[in-house]
Amino acid sequence: MNSLLAWVNLPLNTWLACSAVLLLGAFVQRATGFGLAVIGAPLLLMLEPKLVPVILVLFGFTVSLLMVRHYWHEVRLDSIGMALVGRLPGNALGIWLLLAAPMFLLEKLIAVIVLFAVLVTLCRFRLPVNRITLFGAGVVSGIFGTVAAIGGPPMVLLMHGLPADRVRGNLAAFFILTSMLTLITLALADQIQLWHFQVALTFFTLGVDRQCYR
Repeated sequence: MNSLLAWVNLPLNTWLACSAVLLLGAFVQRATGFGLAVIGAPLLLMLEPKLVPVILVLFGFTVSLLMVRHYWHEVRLDSIGMALVGRLPGNALGIWLLLAAPMFLLEKLIAVIVLFAVLVTLCRFRLPVNRITLFGAGVVSGIFGTVAAIGGPPMVLLMHGLPADRVRGNLAAFFILTSMLTLITLALADQIQLWHFQVALTFFTLGVDRQCYR
């Protein structure tokens, strides 16, 4: 264990705390369809800022793959198609913020994103679901997802009136596709290093991402 953590240059207490955060986030996402990054981003930012957003995107991708197996029959690509188109300019704006904004501003932005996510979970009003609102949600999701890996709340705002399993299935499919897009965007901007994959491998190898499915 110690040699594994030395390989990724993380103290044991930090790794354990990060594991607990990711486990809790994965459990919440399994139950609601989103929440991994909402819980993980602010806590990981305090524990080890270098983990945000790459580890959350990698971990969210894995959790979504596990989820979509259970809810594949609920996936409706026509429900997320325009949102996927909106992710393209959203990701571009998000990576610009990551590269141009100072860290203190990014921390404040992440705090605002988390607050928005909390408000979304509490709100009860419904927005019309059409091509324009889906595209807009995709743009905002792209910005939030690239900066903090919190791309779910804008989509939840549109989908929360649907049956719970359909929300989970469509969000899982959306996160799989958009996580790949975000990883490509981050890689092109040189925001991903080998270290991120080494750290992710320690979590995946020890099964942290699978615990909530047992």
